[in-house]
Amino acid sequence: MPTLIHNLYSFTHYATRYLRDAQKAEPGHSQPIRARYAREFLNAVGITYTGPSLEQIQSMGPCIYVSNHTSILDAILVCACFENDLRILAKDSLFKAPYLGRILRLERHIPVARGKNASARNQAIRESIRSAIAEGASILFFPEGTRTPTGKLGTFKLGAFYNAIQTQTPIVPVVVKGAFEAMPKQTLKIKPGRCSLELLSPIELPDESIGDETERAKYLSQKAFDAIQKALDSE
Repeated sequence: MPTLIHNLYSFTHYATRYLRDAQKAEPGHSQPIRARYAREFLNAVGITYTGPSLEQIQSMGPCIYVSNHTSILDAILVCACFENDLRILAKDSLFKAPYLGRILRLERHIPVARGKNASARNQAIRESIRSAIAEGASILFFPEGTRTPTGKLGTFKLGAFYNAIQTQTPIVPVVVKGAFEAMPKQTLKIKPGRCSLELLSPIELPDESIGDETERAKYLSQKAFDAIQKALDSE
């Protein structure tokens, strides 16, 4: 079984190789490189997985993905599956982390502030999302806001759904399974195992008959929550 030292070595090894190769790539063409090294990292630490085909991802077009958040591995699974331009919302402290911070900045992922004055510091996020979608990128939210401590699906925040309504961008639920068992919150140890990442059907945006913007965001949130919960219960 891979040890913690092996896991940390593997991460720094593949992150270094990614950064070396991505800096040689044309701007905006680093995603396939990132996907390849994410896949190699998962293999090195004993994680096998299934995910959507390239054709399925491309058929979605620019959209806002909302995923359950069970583990650090969730984002690595996303990186392994998606070779297109996908911007992930991540807490701003990660942008200062060794290796990871450089990767997040290079691929123009979107920092989210927490703590004191977070609301004021987050005012630029909406414009970053709007600009990314206009460029043809998709956006990934973890609407629970943080990893689950129990493996169960938590309450959704409304940010993803407000942005979907304001940009008229489809919501696509994402279901991650197996990552919590492999690497739960509060540990850096990875237990070899099998994971999966599944894209569910897009959710149609509600019209104004549902109510004001907040009511429509709540409606979308509940639809996405119910779809993900149903998929998790179907194991």
